[in-house]
Amino acid sequence: MASLALASFTLASILSSLPTAGEKVGQSVITTHISPAIAGQWELDLADLNNKNAAAIESTTVKQPIAANNKGSAQCRELYNFAADNEMWAVSGKEWTYGRYLVTYRDEGLPVIAIKTIYDNNEADCSGNKVDQTDESLIAFLKHKDNEMQWCADSEGKECFMTFHRVRP
Repeated sequence: MASLALASFTLASILSSLPTAGEKVGQSVITTHISPAIAGQWELDLADLNNKNAAAIESTTVKQPIAANNKGSAQCRELYNFAADNEMWAVSGKEWTYGRYLVTYRDEGLPVIAIKTIYDNNEADCSGNKVDQTDESLIAFLKHKDNEMQWCADSEGKECFMTFHRVRP
């Protein structure tokens, strides 16, 4: 749902940047490219994801928290690899996906990361789900500092839904 709102916001911002009749054409200030700052391997913090899911469920009066896996996050890891050539691949349980990514830097707010999944082997992920994500896209605001990265629903970085930690060699 958040990606649709962001997609329409992005489309609206692009359309609003087009010149009207008789207006001088200016140079765009949006840059899109790979981000060397996030290149490398990242692990999704499944404990943080479980806490956010549990809080969301409690707010809807259901008392059972959603678990990322039943065996504990130490036994199932969700790893994301961002290469310097716009390629990314992720492994979660027995599932692995491959795709492309871009990071767009704007004048204000956090940069935007867009990921397009090209292939999904459709095996069970850390949550036990089998969902074919082939041809799906994800758009999020990217909050990054040192060895922590968060994907957020808002440009200020207050509504972050995924937290990653850099995997060090």
